[in-house]
Amino acid sequence: MDPINPRISSPSDSSVVPVGKGTRFINALVDGFLIGIASNAVSYAVLRNMNLPSLGILVSLAIQFFYYYMQEKNAGQTIGKRLTNTRAVMADGSPLTDEAARSRSLWRLIPLIDALSFLFSDVGWHDKYSNTRVVSNR
Repeated sequence: MDPINPRISSPSDSSVVPVGKGTRFINALVDGFLIGIASNAVSYAVLRNMNLPSLGILVSLAIQFFYYYMQEKNAGQTIGKRLTNTRAVMADGSPLTDEAARSRSLWRLIPLIDALSFLFSDVGWHDKYSNTRVVSNR
């Protein structure tokens, strides 16, 4: 068994192999860039005349949550995952459930800690605690 890409049994396929950290990093980079653009645009348009930095943080967190949740609950894919031809699935290989998509999105809101979880494991917290994996569509 390959320790970098452990096999996960799937009801539709004999094995599902999670993608590597490099692909996950590209996904995070693309999605983070797009979330940043959306957060800055909304903050500028709505909050530019207000002196409420904490409201700006809440708006950014809400945009991040809904960016991931709305895309992953429908197709298991964000824009970053579409570019790398990957998708989020349940750990058994079945399609992502609404609850799992919501859980993945909530775990991502923990700043930096979720990203750092990849330094110590091949599975990030938002995968581990939602019982999901990111796999190749190929």
